[in-house]
Amino acid sequence: MTGPVPRTKEAHLAGRWYPADAGALRARLDALLEAAGPPLAGTRAIVAPHAPLDAAGAVAARAWAAARAPWRRVLIVGPSHYARFRGAATLAMDAYRTPLGAVALGGDAPAAPAVRPNPALYLREHTLEAQLPWVRVVAPDATVTALLVGALDPDEVATLARAIAAWWTADALVVVSTDLVHYGRRHEFVPVPATDPAAVAATVERLDAGALDALASGDPARFAAWRAESGAPVCGHVALDVLLHALPPGTTARVLAHATSLDAGGDCEHTVGYGAVAFGPPAA
Repeated sequence: MTGPVPRTKEAHLAGRWYPADAGALRARLDALLEAAGPPLAGTRAIVAPHAPLDAAGAVAARAWAAARAPWRRVLIVGPSHYARFRGAATLAMDAYRTPLGAVALGGDAPAAPAVRPNPALYLREHTLEAQLPWVRVVAPDATVTALLVGALDPDEVATLARAIAAWWTADALVVVSTDLVHYGRRHEFVPVPATDPAAVAATVERLDAGALDALASGDPARFAAWRAESGAPVCGHVALDVLLHALPPGTTARVLAHATSLDAGGDCEHTVGYGAVAFGPPAA
């Protein structure tokens, strides 16, 4: 990126992934949240998909409904889909505009050597923006810190996780923005032929169930073992690894919802899974 960095990031998914009209968008999100149920007391972190509302809105709503609270800060962590890089990148701007109003962006990113500002990575990226309309409805006064995660070695994962744990106060929510298993030639993962839609659906369902079970365990080693055994690509696997390492002791998880792009009439040749998970205190 050359020249001065603008202080407000303009939305680029409005009108494509979600309604550009404020009234229509608010009505859509309110309806999805109402159908998703009440908040889950003690929720500290969620996993939510980053896909168009028509495909994954009901799943995302389950995660955001669980986390509905007057958060002061929200950390949104996820992958970059358009650039390969090492470390983690913040968005050094003041605000991100949405049809529901601008979301304030914070400068208090977790302090780790791998974390550096790089607004160029956010130009086309959807990891962050897909979550911001939900922030405007669920926690409209929150300041958002964005963190795109690239390649990290195990020591860097541990260091970043410790930095997030230190950043993570009681008034802060951590969100991992990620989809689950990506099937198809585009994703270099074709364990069953695309000519058999039933087999594709069953395979993605089975693999997603394994991923969600591993996440619900809260054990990063178990999630790593699932990835190694399945070979399935998950776009936000590094961000999920960081979250699992950062969870406070005693945290428990609940899998709230699951769907795939096939449920919304998607193409079986390129199928993506969506999951919602909430992390909170031990069950009573």
